[in-house]
Formats: sequence, structure tokens, C-alpha cells
Amino acid sequence: MLARFAIAVFATLSVVATTSRDDVAMLQQPRKDMEPRGLQMTQADSLENMALGPLMLKVKEECLSSTQQCLPALIEARHRVWPYVQAELGKEIKPYEPSSFTADFASAWLKDEVCHGKTFFLLHVWKAVGWGAIRNLQQLVGGNVKRHNRRGWRGDLHPYDCQNVSHPSTFTFVRNPLTRFISGYAQLEHYHQDAIDHRKNFPPNPVLNFLTGKPGSVERAMQFLDRFFVDGVLHDGHVRPQSEYFVKPYGNKCLLAVDFVGKMENVVGDWKRFLDSQQCHVTTQFNLTAGRHNSSSDTKHALAEVAGIVGAASFVELQAGAQQSMERALHLQGTYLRALCWLYLVDYVMFRYDLPRGCNHPDMLHIAQLSNISVSDS
Repeated sequence: MLARFAIAVFATLSVVATTSRDDVAMLQQPRKDMEPRGLQMTQADSLENMALGPLMLKVKEECLSSTQQCLPALIEARHRVWPYVQAELGKEIKPYEPSSFTADFASAWLKDEVCHGKTFFLLHVWKAVGWGAIRNLQQLVGGNVKRHNRRGWRGDLHPYDCQNVSHPSTFTFVRNPLTRFISGYAQLEHYHQDAIDHRKNFPPNPVLNFLTGKPGSVERAMQFLDRFFVDGVLHDGHVRPQSEYFVKPYGNKCLLAVDFVGKMENVVGDWKRFLDSQQCHVTTQFNLTAGRHNSSSDTKHALAEVAGIVGAASFVELQAGAQQSMERALHLQGTYLRALCWLYLVDYVMFRYDLPRGCNHPDMLHIAQLSNISVSDS
């Protein structure tokens, strides 16, 4: 058995060393082993799924480059982690697949004296300082920012918007997957309650109409989590894995890859680092208060409790600015937490976030080691 384990490790490392885009082409082929398997993970399963680590690294390579192989790789990864999700939840659920998601984004031309006449494209990853970055971009260019792919602006994007422009450069910001999920849930509940209070006919996410628990309660948060593992609460962008934003991020008419990915937890430093990389003449720091959303603190607290987070009040105090969020001590446990870690594992690997302390399955730790990420000790 020890020899078998050594062979598996050697094979895994060999795949990492020889990763190529040709290998990813096979991900488009239909697989016969995609159906959910039994809930008991065997030793053979564990050895077989050691190949999941190299697959995660392929996903990272393809999606950060926004290639055509990004979506097939994401789908393959989802099916490969799904037996672990089922084992944590203790029930069989058909895996819902990642899908193409054309998010909204902003584009702006910067004057020569500001940034050498370059054109910036900012991909708006929801619940990851997106609105704040858009507002700061507006301040940078004096308000002359175009918005694309938003309701009311459909059809305004043309190929020349991104092809025949002066020195295009694209960037975005991401966020710790777990804190973003909690914040995204709170935002959805806020939108839902606002729609009810103002007697709107169609709340932003109709699934929330079927949750029977009291808003802000643990019962309702559990219902949301149960539904999330069925359909991602209808693939809502507030809780959708951030990796899916990199599937044709600017749509079919604007085939640009994302050049720079900053982190919300270090948005001030990463904003400056991006502008410096573009040789911009800017001294103003990122404004942390610009573009903040209102969210219900009760819903953040309730979801934190469901995930088994000790000291859940820390999530109530989450700020839109970002450095404090990762510095807060997170004490995590519970099956929901581990299931979330498996579903969001691509994001942890792709954007190099340390796993929460409760996410310590041996296979997950193996993938973390291959990806140069660790498990938080807090």
C-alpha cells in the first residue's frame, strides 16, 4: 500500500510538471463517471482523486488566461469534487454545473497626463469591492466611465469597444471565498426585504420567496444553504464562484483576458500596484467608502452560525474596505463549511487564499500543498 501511495504521488507531480493546454482538450469529452457515486469515500477514491490537484492547477491556468478551455475545466472540477460535497452533506445531490456568466464591467479612457492614454476595462466581480472599484475608476478619470452588460444598457457593447482602443488593460478584484459567500447571502436578503417593503412585484431572486424562516434567523440561513447546493440559488452572481467570472469575462464580443487580479483584502495596495504597473501618474489612494452596499448584519450573523463559526460577530463587523476581513480570527467547523470549501476549492486555488481551519480533509490538504496554499491557523 505504501508503494502504491508513492506511485500515486509521483504520478501527480509528473502531471503538474507536464501540464499543457492540449491536455485540457480532453475535458470537453463526455465522461461516463460523472454521475454521483456512493456517499462513502474509499481509499481507492482517495488515491484516484489525487489527480484532482493537477486538474485544479489546470483550471487556474486556463481561467486566469480566459481561454476557451476555462469552462470545460471548471465543469470537470465540479464533478470531481462533488462526491466530497455529498459525503459532507450526507445525501446524494445531482451536481449543478458552472456556466458562462457575462458580468457587467466598466471601461474608461485615461488622459495622457494621467496614464498615457490607456483604456482600462474593469471586470465587476460581485461582492468583491466591485462597485467601490468602479467609483474609484470614475474619480480617476473624472467620471467619464462607460458601463456595459447592465440592464438598460444591453446592446451597447460593440467589438470596437475593446478591439480598436488605445493600449487596453483589464483588471478585477476578488475576495476570500467564504467571507464573500456570507456577504453575498446578506446582500440577497437585503434586496429581498427591500423589494417586499417597497411592494415590488418581482424580488431580485425569486428563490428567496420559498424560504420560510424568519429573515436573519439560523433556520432561514440553513434553508438557503440547502438550496445553494442544489442550484447555487439559481446561479446567483452574488454567491457564484468567482472563477466563473473568468469564462469569457467580457462576453462574446469582447475577447479580452484579465491582466491583473487584485484582492479585496489588500485593495489599497493592489490598486496602487496596478496603477504603478501601468505607469500612471496618480497619488490618490483607493477610497474605501466609495460604492458600499447596505446589508443586513442579522443575515451575516445567522449564516455564520450555520457554518459553525465560533465568534460569528466578527462577520457582522465586516467592512467594505478589505484588509480587516482576512485579519479577523475565523474559528470554523461543521459539515456545511467543509462542503462549501469543496465547492469553492477552485477559487481558493485560483486566487491563492488559505483554507479555513475546519477544511482539513486529507485530499483537500494534498491539493492545498500542490497549490502553495495552507490552512488558516485561526
